[in-house]
Amino acid sequence: MIIIKNNKEYKSVYDCKNSISDYNLVLFIKKNNYGYNRFGFTAAKKIKKAVSRNIIRRRLKEIVRLNEYNLKESYDLIFMAKVNATESDYKSLEKSYMKLIKRKNLYKGD
Repeated sequence: MIIIKNNKEYKSVYDCKNSISDYNLVLFIKKNNYGYNRFGFTAAKKIKKAVSRNIIRRRLKEIVRLNEYNLKESYDLIFMAKVNATESDYKSLEKSYMKLIKRKNLYKGD
């Protein structure tokens, strides 16, 4: 899994204005020319406790790591956790992830 680290790269994905959301997550998508996917993970600043933000980000990273092989390639994907994600467990975050990926036709399947 390749992580987007540069602030400029995060901004370029946000500026693309291609996003989709559900109760827990917002997914920002931008096509890239690398031939592989890059991922970014953020949590809304409205989630006041840093511990909560970090737990959610770690859960999202694990969900993506386990399901990365099912994604179409050449995309920059940023997952942003909403405030509602603090009450969600791993399974509901995974369900949100799958729902967003399938709605944007990024799911390759088995």
